[in-house]
Amino acid sequence: MKQQFCEQCGLPIPLTESGCKSCALEELDEYRIVREYLRLHPNSNAMQIANTTGISISRILRYIKNGSLTMVNDMPNRRNR
Repeated sequence: MKQQFCEQCGLPIPLTESGCKSCALEELDEYRIVREYLRLHPNSNAMQIANTTGISISRILRYIKNGSLTMVNDMPNRRNR
């Protein structure tokens, strides 16, 4: 019988799941923390968010990669003079 394991904690999980419920809830909580931080500090970069919230930069970058968060470039175009 083939068994699958949670990528986060290593606990066995059903083959139909991608992770365990405990880790999924933890990730959802961290995602909410990041969203709230960005609501209050909209121009923050991933390193600032990670340093302030304690959430790993790899997780924040994963949110960006999977489309849960998007990056916005608000910098005006600057011309070399």
